Amino acid sequence: QQLEGENYDRLVFALRGAVEGADTFATIDRIRDIALEDYDEVYVVGDATSNYDLSASFERDNVIISVLTALFVGIILLFTFQSAGLPFLLVLTIQGSIWINFSMPYLTASTMYFLSYLVVSSIQMGANIDYAIVIANRYVELKQAMPLKDAVVESLNEAFPTILTSGTILASAGIAIGVLSTTPSIASIGVCLGRGTLISIFLVMGILPQILLLGDIIIEKTAFTLKARLPVQSQSGSLLVN
Repeated sequence: QQLEGENYDRLVFALRGAVEGADTFATIDRIRDIALEDYDEVYVVGDATSNYDLSASFERDNVIISVLTALFVGIILLFTFQSAGLPFLLVLTIQGSIWINFSMPYLTASTMYFLSYLVVSSIQMGANIDYAIVIANRYVELKQAMPLKDAVVESLNEAFPTILTSGTILASAGIAIGVLSTTPSIASIGVCLGRGTLISIFLVMGILPQILLLGDIIIEKTAFTLKARLPVQSQSGSLLVN
């Protein structure tokens, strides 16, 4: 009575193998094709089918989420720094860390849940962009009163404790989830988040200062209000003050 109905028949079987992957998805397509040979209307349901449907929409969802995340962050920074070039440089740095983060599974020949990509890419952009903002904000202030190179060095020195503390906490929490969780999809999110945070810290501390130096002309040219830098003078000798 549970298998044969007036309008529908039900077939129940167990598929041995991974819940997602190329072989699993190909098997689902094969099952549907075989069933369509005898039935006009076919529905294939189950955990593997759910993952198959999510995977089919991954490419579109990934593009939409990535573009909207970067766009919203860029718009917020646009009004914060009053410059179109600086938000672009900051978003580019963090987006670079995201690309590096998700190239690791391919380079190490390990599997990764596509859900991890969608979730972690958004979190990494939203959370790790703060590290870049801290350095950029101090740099914009300090470069008005000192040479650009000195401004970058001083910004890095002032932001180092904040970035290291915040980044270490987030990375540790992510790695702990990845190691302790027994659910593969949740563990994958934790590992990706921890690894991505460490990569973001490295790029922000090691690469972003050079980007700010080389891209300073872009920052100045795209600023809403032109702020003339104060003359930086260097003198030596005795100074007599009345």
